[in-house]
Amino acid sequence: ALIAIGSQPNTESLGLDNANVLLNSDGHVEVDHNLKSSVPSIYVAGDLSGKLPLSSVAAMQGRKIAEHIMGLHDGRPHRHLAYDKAASAIFTDPEIADVGLVEAEAFATGRKIRVTKVPFSSNAKALINDDPKGFVKIVSDPNTGHVLGGSIVGRHAAELISVVALAVTANLTVQDVHESLFVYPSLSEALSEAAE
Repeated sequence: ALIAIGSQPNTESLGLDNANVLLNSDGHVEVDHNLKSSVPSIYVAGDLSGKLPLSSVAAMQGRKIAEHIMGLHDGRPHRHLAYDKAASAIFTDPEIADVGLVEAEAFATGRKIRVTKVPFSSNAKALINDDPKGFVKIVSDPNTGHVLGGSIVGRHAAELISVVALAVTANLTVQDVHESLFVYPSLSEALSEAAE
């Protein structure tokens, strides 16, 4: 059984109103693209920012805040966090992970996509591990071949999704992924096959 209750920010007891920090209607701190609050000297990272509530996102937000405060991006392009390209995972058995555009979102918006799915039951390493449950799914643009997202269900899905996340972030094509030389035997070979 899966029981989910959601979460709410615990901002009421922080005294943010005394510092004139603005909150949105959900109780999260209003932040700009540099994660700066309505008070220029107060930055916010993590769940309180109202962005993706993932520890990996919070860590990257902290790094971006530090870079901004220290002026490390001065004189060079500053890339803002692309929350729509953040990978996430659910550590169940089997693990579930996704990144970028998923099939249901694309269909809901009417966007044309190409979806390829490879079951782990056809993967040598999964068979060696005697754990062929799950699959790899890659979503790509049918015209350009660019990888838009993907989903993985199975052993080590949280690790494997990083390859898809890199492809999404770097604007790689399915051909780029397919032509990469993956280790044999490995679960990651399923990514190459799904990009075929």
